[in-house]
Amino acid sequence: MALPAYSPAQHAQQSFPLRQMVVLGLCRICEPIAFMSIFPYIYYMIESFNITNDGKQIALYAGLVTSAFAFAECLAGPFWGRLSDKYGRKPILLTGIAGTGISMLAFGFARDLPTALIARALGGILNGNIGVLQTTVAEVITVEAHQARAYAIMPFVWCLGSIIGSAMGGALADPVRNYPTMFSQHTIFERYPYLLTNLVCAAAVAFSMTVGFLFLEETHEDKKERRDVGLELGAWIIRRFKRAATAPLSARKGNYSDESYTLVRDDDLPPDYSSTASSPALAPVSGLPPPAYRSIEGSPRTSEADGNNMVTGEAEADFLEEQRGAREPGLSSAFTRQVIYNIVGFGILA
Repeated sequence: MALPAYSPAQHAQQSFPLRQMVVLGLCRICEPIAFMSIFPYIYYMIESFNITNDGKQIALYAGLVTSAFAFAECLAGPFWGRLSDKYGRKPILLTGIAGTGISMLAFGFARDLPTALIARALGGILNGNIGVLQTTVAEVITVEAHQARAYAIMPFVWCLGSIIGSAMGGALADPVRNYPTMFSQHTIFERYPYLLTNLVCAAAVAFSMTVGFLFLEETHEDKKERRDVGLELGAWIIRRFKRAATAPLSARKGNYSDESYTLVRDDDLPPDYSSTASSPALAPVSGLPPPAYRSIEGSPRTSEADGNNMVTGEAEADFLEEQRGAREPGLSSAFTRQVIYNIVGFGILA
């Protein structure tokens, strides 16, 4: 039975789309960072609003603020899903990422409970990426064997973003009090003690949005063929980086080639000759005769020096033949007396 012919195009089509999954993961990770970063300090933030001194009331308000993001995203999800069907997946994903960044900046400047609630709800309303992202993954993965691997990536990204966001929120909250040597008083970070955390989260969101704009491909069946300025710009940046990375290597290779060529040319010159002309013709130095010609074969020369050289060549040839014969012993030399005794002994014992 003949095996099917190997097709590179078919292999490329069936290979796992790792690049697009990495881009989707970078677009996804900003959401858990933004969602989880407020958990370590939200109680103290509500307390700083001076609404109440009752710990139970503070905990209630903290729960409202943290749940506002998820509640608003749950309500806006179907709307963003319909928009993604109409305008494509990529624009909606980038809009959701931008909405998350705006929400983080607004939340960092919040000094009262209504502002904090509106900022968190705004992030959820502008971010409907949960459903759109799952649809995008399903459209990227065209091979059924890759589905389990692909759908396991997004939960991993969410867990990783949750770890980063929680650690970042606790480490960067209220920097004037926690890091007095680095952040002095009477600055913007004293007036807005939780701004630094949200600025760093907004920077992470900006990075995710940049990666998505430059490298994320449209997966909607009807929108794939339209021109994507972001992909063109990303391809241009990659070409520039590749050219900049390979240029020094090419220059070094060229220098090595020139040096090797020069060394070979110098090695080819006989030791008793020199030439200042551009032609390869060589001239004897200070009128000395050229070096004697050496050969192991016979020569028709009749001079005494040539005869001596011929004798020397024949002697060298004989010496080489003797050495070759010494290196290649015959079969008889292998059967020494000790070897014969061993063979006979083993024969008797057998």
